[in-house]
Amino acid sequence: MHSVSHYGPALSVKFLDRFVYAGYGPFLHVYEYATGKLANKCLIFNKNKVHGVRIGDNGLILCYGSRSVNLTSIQDVHEKSSIVESEKHTSEWIISGEFNSDCSQFYLLTCYDRVLTCDLECHVVKKSAVYGERSILYSGSIKVVSEDKVFINAGTVMGGIIVWELFSETLVANLLGHSGSIFYVEMNRDGSLIASCSDDRSVRLWDLKSQKELSVGWAHTARIWHLLFYNNDTRLISVSEDCTCRVWDIQSGKLLQSAIHEVHLTKNVWCVDVNEKDQLAITSGNDGRLRLISLTEQESLQRNFTIKQISDDSKVPFAKQEIIKGFHWFSFGLVAITSEGKILQYGNQWKFLMQNPQFKSYSMTNGISKDNIVIFSNNKCNLLILKFNSEGSEIVASRELHVDTLTKSQNCMVCRHHDRNEFFVTLESPNPHDPFMCLKFDTDSLNLRGQFGLKKPESFASSCLEIYESFLLVGSRFSVIAIFDLNNTSQESLVSRRLTPGDTTTSIHLVEFSIGGPVFVVTNRDGYYNFIRLKLGNPIEELEIIHSNRTARGFLEGAYYDNNGDLITYGFKSELFYIYNETQCYEKAVRVCGGAHRQWELARTPEGFMLVFIRASDLHFTRVIEPKVPEVLQCGTHGREIRDIALLKDFKYKNGHLFCTASEDTTIKLCHVHESTGQVTTFWTLRKHVSGLQRCKFLSSKLMISSSAREELFLWELTTDCNTKPYIKFRQALPISGNNPDLRITDFSVKFEGSNFILAAVYSDSAVKLWRYNHLQNRFQLAVEGHYKTCCILNASLFEFKNQSYLMLSATDGHLSLYNLTNTMNGGTVCPLPSVESSIQIHQSSIKAMNISVDDQNDAVRVYTGGDDNALAICAFHWESQTKRLLPHLKDVQRSAASSTITSSELINDDKQLVTASVDQIVRIWDTENDKLVLQEQKYTTVADTGSLDAVSNLLLIGGVGLSVWKTEHH
Repeated sequence: MHSVSHYGPALSVKFLDRFVYAGYGPFLHVYEYATGKLANKCLIFNKNKVHGVRIGDNGLILCYGSRSVNLTSIQDVHEKSSIVESEKHTSEWIISGEFNSDCSQFYLLTCYDRVLTCDLECHVVKKSAVYGERSILYSGSIKVVSEDKVFINAGTVMGGIIVWELFSETLVANLLGHSGSIFYVEMNRDGSLIASCSDDRSVRLWDLKSQKELSVGWAHTARIWHLLFYNNDTRLISVSEDCTCRVWDIQSGKLLQSAIHEVHLTKNVWCVDVNEKDQLAITSGNDGRLRLISLTEQESLQRNFTIKQISDDSKVPFAKQEIIKGFHWFSFGLVAITSEGKILQYGNQWKFLMQNPQFKSYSMTNGISKDNIVIFSNNKCNLLILKFNSEGSEIVASRELHVDTLTKSQNCMVCRHHDRNEFFVTLESPNPHDPFMCLKFDTDSLNLRGQFGLKKPESFASSCLEIYESFLLVGSRFSVIAIFDLNNTSQESLVSRRLTPGDTTTSIHLVEFSIGGPVFVVTNRDGYYNFIRLKLGNPIEELEIIHSNRTARGFLEGAYYDNNGDLITYGFKSELFYIYNETQCYEKAVRVCGGAHRQWELARTPEGFMLVFIRASDLHFTRVIEPKVPEVLQCGTHGREIRDIALLKDFKYKNGHLFCTASEDTTIKLCHVHESTGQVTTFWTLRKHVSGLQRCKFLSSKLMISSSAREELFLWELTTDCNTKPYIKFRQALPISGNNPDLRITDFSVKFEGSNFILAAVYSDSAVKLWRYNHLQNRFQLAVEGHYKTCCILNASLFEFKNQSYLMLSATDGHLSLYNLTNTMNGGTVCPLPSVESSIQIHQSSIKAMNISVDDQNDAVRVYTGGDDNALAICAFHWESQTKRLLPHLKDVQRSAASSTITSSELINDDKQLVTASVDQIVRIWDTENDKLVLQEQKYTTVADTGSLDAVSNLLLIGGVGLSVWKTEHH
């Protein structure tokens, strides 16, 4: 076995020149941060994680973590895949390390507040400590101020900060003020200021000379793990358990928060470093992500204008109550209209274009940026269309139009055709009996090419628009979409109602083409989004949902795919406007705008985005610049433990396999693993569950089931025939037993009957329920119900043997119990669970892992179990032909198969081998032939809290706090 890739907590990061060095498990990753390229991955320690990295001026790099230390050259880290042969060990936990002033030695601070001075051969030449001081440290740092002055900043468990001088071994200060353990202490360059962070969620600034607390910074909502001075000690940056990175200005000894960045998932940002030249920060977190943040000031990218400033600049007097009523952003600037019908343009300054009294008091503004066309409409069905040249210096075409078919208009929407030089304008009347009008124009001449009167569906209020070929897709309130065929206007529109539980449909965008038809992303203001596929039939079209999910970001206004194939969403959360990478789960940009209830527009620009909005009658422009460096150097996984992994083994997908991870953070991720490189790509993070996950399993190439606490069991449907990525949608939920469910569904098993299946679900209160699932009706129906005993059932497996249906259970009492269900599932009534056919105690307590192999040739069913008594066993249930029963026989048991709980196991190599994972972080492969367990291979994994594994072909996925991809040689 060997590791091919690993994703897990990254505990340390360091900039040097054009590279980033990241302690990633026991590895040191080297990245070119400008391109995001991984230059090398070097194994530093055999087992321990790299907690800290220090780089000397002499071309040496010092790595430390736990009781391990490794000193090597930067060249070796760039060129070699492993340098574990130079790993050294200390007798005490290493808190911090640093080179001396001329890099001829280095210092190690240990957890007992002692400093080991080491030469470059890693020999300890001196031990230093303050006499009488023996605090236990949680954190600390070493500051080399000069050749003859080195300060040790020690953060103790009991809340005090001890500062002492290394060479004289004298106490300099004991700083008291925090009310919890000190998690980091940092000193500025000249040794005059100290910054500290703690369990009490505060950042504190201290003056060393007077030993006084200068300022307390309250902003983080959880424990703070790391901080750093930068910009000549005028700024401080901190990272926390709350997944944020915050920037503090230091002004006259006071800490003032100036910026906040959401950088990681769920829990814990461990480390931060700053490149002052490029004004970049990099953070590393528990989710395994390495995130780059721009620290550049945003003020230069923002402008705002009052009504008076616009009037003065354009040299046009405004009426007393005149306000901006609408606007559209183009590459040359902004075109706006006022409540008096004045049309203005802004490039570098405001310019008056014309005034049209028809658009006084009420008007709507739409535009097509690609063609420099702006469309103004009013409630009397008048249209004014202007086309500008590319520089915006002149109007090259204009058209005024009145639509006689409608008496009044309450909404006007505009959409350009993707393939033809046409754009469509729709007008909707408040009268439900009036037609829904659609006008087709030429983008060059603005000539009217067609006019369509479409029958409006009931309870329909249009909100967004998309065009595909001759089909007009119109979103409405109550999560409704109507599809009109402009080639057949007499035909009833195809209406899809209640696509999601939310309210107004906010956007529809064509994102890709698939074998089954074009795919659109549909967003909903309440945070839901769907991918729908339009199946073009003859004579009837059909709308199919292929993906359903929700964001956790507030109001959702739109979504699109970026150049990397990531789904980008945007909308409002409280007083903020956000742009969010939904695929990789990180915030791209946040701007304060006052909230959703205002006029606004987000326009794409070559540099990024332009957000234009009205706030308190003022017009604001905010430019969002796309960073020139990658936003993420390394993608991560969940921020919490992975509880289960399920590989889709039935078929390959793009040089690898799809798999799902189910996590303690209540989310499921649909991912892909490359079979040769082990690279993991995350496609979707599903947020349907509201409690920590227990299990996830693929039933077929189309179906997956996940289960969690609160009696949540969800059936998901997979779509893999699209070009860009797979999609997954929620299909059905298992009915719950009451209004306040509090049970965990700890495991489940499925047996197919054609397209339908029988589901066995086991609960934490010892309940066993069997359900029939009807595929056409999409419905679960309870068939069998009963209880095992009074203990928690942990594993369940349905299987067929000798034309009989069986259910095998394992529980916390250490027993395997077999039920014969053959005559139980007949009829439509709910049957009681039959009595146990046979049972045997295998383990002293909980059976955590269970795998079943049916051997028809030898009339036996083999069960492989691992428990929290550290034992591994093979139990064979043999067929007794006289009694026609399966009776258990314990074939082999290894009582010390691991040094702690065996949490997961998987049969591989045609059931001839068993691979196990255990809490001791050792993965073992056992030979199982001749019903004997023989250990063949064992290897340490850096994944802590190892709780799940799955295997396909020669790939092995190991999950816990992180995810590792291994290859085995035994298949």
